[in-house]
This record gives sequence, structure tokens and C-alpha cells, in this order.
Amino acid sequence: MSVLIFVSLVAAQELVPVRDLTGASSVFIFRGVSKSVSKRFVTQSRAKRSVQQRADSARRVNTQFTKLAKIEPRRARVASVNPDDPKLKKIATMPKEEASKLFAGVGEYHMDRNAYDSAIDFFREAFTMDPSNAVAKAGLSEALALKGNELLARNSTAIAKRFFEEALSYNPRNSPAFFGLAEVLSDSGNEAEALVNYEKALEYDGDLTEIYIPLGILYYQQNNLAKSDELLSKAIGIDANDAQAQHFLGLIRLQQGRNEEAAAAFGRAKTADPGHAEAFYYSGEAMTRLGNREAAIEDFRKAIAIRDNYFEAWYGLGTALFESENYAEAVKAFERAKRLRNDNAEVVANLGDAYRLSDDPALASNRYNLAESNYNLAALFLERRPDFATNTEIRQLTADIYARIAFAIGKQCEINIREAKACKWDVAIKALARGAEISKSDMDFANLGWAFYNAGRADLAFNRQPEGRANLEKARDSLIRSIDANPNFLDVPLTNLGKVYSELGDHRNSIATFKKVVDRDPRSVSALNDLGVAYLKAGNFKDAVSQLKKAVDRDDKFADGYLNLGLAEFKNGNLDAARKAHARLRAIGRPDLATMLEKLTGGAVKG
Repeated sequence: MSVLIFVSLVAAQELVPVRDLTGASSVFIFRGVSKSVSKRFVTQSRAKRSVQQRADSARRVNTQFTKLAKIEPRRARVASVNPDDPKLKKIATMPKEEASKLFAGVGEYHMDRNAYDSAIDFFREAFTMDPSNAVAKAGLSEALALKGNELLARNSTAIAKRFFEEALSYNPRNSPAFFGLAEVLSDSGNEAEALVNYEKALEYDGDLTEIYIPLGILYYQQNNLAKSDELLSKAIGIDANDAQAQHFLGLIRLQQGRNEEAAAAFGRAKTADPGHAEAFYYSGEAMTRLGNREAAIEDFRKAIAIRDNYFEAWYGLGTALFESENYAEAVKAFERAKRLRNDNAEVVANLGDAYRLSDDPALASNRYNLAESNYNLAALFLERRPDFATNTEIRQLTADIYARIAFAIGKQCEINIREAKACKWDVAIKALARGAEISKSDMDFANLGWAFYNAGRADLAFNRQPEGRANLEKARDSLIRSIDANPNFLDVPLTNLGKVYSELGDHRNSIATFKKVVDRDPRSVSALNDLGVAYLKAGNFKDAVSQLKKAVDRDDKFADGYLNLGLAEFKNGNLDAARKAHARLRAIGRPDLATMLEKLTGGAVKG
């Protein structure tokens, strides 16, 4: 009996033992590293201002404009006229030009009090009375623009747009109107026109610095980081505690890879606005990049506390917990992300990894089934992507996930055997065949050989001899194909091929194959063990003992080696040596293998 426990890293692949129903192990090759998340997810959501932030911008622009206008008016004005002025009672008898000036004065009165509805009414009436009244015309334009921004602050975007357009019809240099129209265009996704209008707003009133932030944000969304950086840095120079400016400057620093600066900017944004969920989320991303997982987890949890349906934050939390090897909690976070977005391939791929590695006792008998289920969803979603046929990265990821499906089935089989349940090696084979079809990788053909080998052994164990031999022959062919395709990466397919030859009764080729593995690494305990077992199965007990002694000499706690050595010594007629191997198994704390050796020797080693 061969029992192989072999875990090592080779050229960015991870080799993982999977025990079959007889207790033997074959070796599976992970594409990438088995304990990593399948694909590190970074939010693809497009950073945008919230409705509240847009409302704040409109209010701030209005406030700044009115303050500036009091210091230095942005248009020609007439003297303010109180609506209770007695002269207004004689308005019907006045010449229209004089009445128009008087009504314009009342408009100014209302402008001074930010009563834009009344100002609009009086300026409009003044302009109707005398279309040559430039003050009334300019005042009407200004009142319309500021009223429009009031409407923006109340999220009445469509109505506000009409005010801005009318304002510009009276004054084509109206800065607040251009700002407001830019906000409307930006909100509707017309970013190119929005940029033009923001720039005009600044061109016509360079003192209106509140425009720096929304314009800088829009440049960020257009991926013009240099221009965005310039504007947001100016805004922070005016007010270092501006949450919006710090947040988006942090996003720029993230894109630039300046992660410490990004974290500092998000920190200031969080302090300035403790209810800003996005600032906490992106702070978590920055902390993740800096390797500070504890801080990242705290940030993600705070983002979720602010907004429970925050998909990216749940995903970020799951990833941080996964990378902290807290797989049980990672499962919970990824499951929440999955409920929020149940068609996202990365979510279910990573959830599959978390289930596979979870040590939650409640999942002990089912975690690989749950992993497989989520991997299947991930593969399905990835293959449905419109760019699947042409996107090499996505295709390789999909092939990787198909390999993980097979591995999860193999690991679940270890549990199923103990519970007298069937294994799904046919499904594992189909998954690996699909992965190999996608990737054309010799690694996938090596794993396909692994699956056929295990399927064949399962068939033989249940007395399905023709099916078992057919699967073993397919295993042999797949492994040979893998070896021929990549002579530089042989150890794993050679190891599994040697086992296949042994099961097929081809002991000569089994021994020759394992000799190649030993020649490649003469100090490999597992390779020496395999070669010894091959000799044992071939009936060459003397050479079996020789190789197995080398294995245990190199690792005096190598339990599988002592098990196989004890059997080889017994077969070779050295009962005392077999008993020593039996005693050694008990000494190193493996009574289970000691009992197995007793059964294999008919109890002879117990004496």
C-alpha cells in the first residue's frame, strides 16, 4: 500500500495530496497557489458623488457667489427698493422706463434677502416693461441661476435645468448658471458637455473656487488624473477639512500607487465626514495594500455599519478576512456580498475558496460541496461574459476554477468514503476536460490524468474492472501527454503516472517512472517512498526495503515510510525489522498506521 503525503511549491504551482478511498494519495497541481483568493477583487464601481454631495456643492456655490457679489457685484445694479415703498402705488401712472427701474429695485431688494422667486417675478416684470433695461435683464439671469441651484440642492434636477437655460439666454456669461447646468449634465452622464460648462463657469468667474471640487471630481472620472489632482489640491489648499476633496484626492493617490498618502487623505475624509461610507471603504482598500489587514477590516466594517447594502465593502471585508486566514468569517462576508450581487463571478469564486479552506466545524462534512457549488457558478458566469472568447486573463481564470471544482470533488471524496457516500469523479473529469479545452495547458492535462487515476481506483474498489481499467488507461495517456508537452515540469505527472502503471500491473514501467522522479530529486522522501512501494508491488522486496530505508533515514518521523517499510521487511522475511517499524509507528504517535500494518501482516508484527 502506498500512502503519499506530499506538499511542496514548484514554479508558482502548489502540489496538494488528495487521498482516495484506499488511503493512498495522488498529487493535484494547483494553478497559482491554493490558499490565495482565486482573483483579487478590486471594486469596479465608478466613484461618484452622492445626491447629498451634489446638493452641498450647489448650496456652497450659491453661498460663495452671494458673498462675493456683496463685496464686488458681478453685474450692474440699481438701488434696492422696499416693496412697501409708497412710490410703488403710483406705478400704473409712471412711464414704463421709470416703472421698470422701480421694479428692478424691488428685485434687488429680494436678491439681497436670497428670495429668488420674488426677485425673478420683479426682474421679469421690469424686463417686460422695458426690454432695454440691462439691469433687469442681468438681475433676472442671476436670480434664475441662483434659484436653479436652490432647486439642485433639493434634487429637482429637471426643473433646475430650465432655470439655468433661461438664465443663460439673458446672460451668456452667467457663471452660476454654467455651474448648475454642468451639474445637471454630469448627473445625467453627459460628462463631455459638463466639463465644458464647468470650465466656462470658472472662466467667467475665477473667484468661484467652490467649482474646483466638482470639476476636479469630473476630471477624475474622465481619468485625467493630472487635471483632477491640480484642482482638488487647490481646493484642499483653501479648506484642508473638505471631505469630498480629500476623498477624491485619496482615490487619485490609490491609482498612482501612493498608498500611504491615499490612506492619509481617506483618514482626513473620515474625520471630516464620519457618515461617508465610501471614505471608509476606500480607506480599507488603502490599508489592504499597505498590509494592515486589521485596520482594513475595521474600515470595511464601519462602511457596512453606515450602509449595510454596500456590496464592495462586504467584498473587501471578505477578502481581508480571507487573507487573514479567518475563513469562517470570510464565508459570512462573501455570502452577504453574494446576496447583494448574485451574478458576480468573482464573489462566488472567492466564496468557493473560503468554503474550501474554512475550519468551521459546522461545515466540516459539507464545505467542499459548498465550494464546488460556488465554483460552478463562477465558471458559468465567466463563460457568459461577452469577452470570454478573446480575454486571455478571463479564460485562464475560468480554467483555474474548473481545476478547483475537480479538487473540491476530490477532497469531498475523502469525506464521502468515511460516510459511505459515492464520489463524483465523473464530474471532476468533465470539469478538468473543460479547463484543459479552455487553457490548452499541460498542467490541466496532468490534473485530468489525476482525475482519471482516482476514478479508475474507485471503479476497481467497487469491482467495476472494465471501467476501472479504461479510466486508468485514460489517466496514463493524459499524463504522458502532459509530460511530453512540458519536460521541465515532470515531478507531479511522473509521480501520478508511476501510480497508474502500478495499478495497471505494469510494474516495470512503474519502477522506471519512479526512478526518474528519484533521479530528479534524490533527497525527496516521498519519491523514495514511491519507488520503494513500486518495488514492493513488483515483488522485489529487497530493493523495496533499500529505498524505503533511505526515506525514513532522511525523515525519522515519516509515518507512511515506516508503514511501507514494515510491510516490505515482512515480505522479505525480516520479521524483527518489520516489528521495529511497527514499534516506530507507535512511538511517533501513529497507532492508526500501526494497526494497519498489523492487518497487512496478519498480526505478525504485534509480537
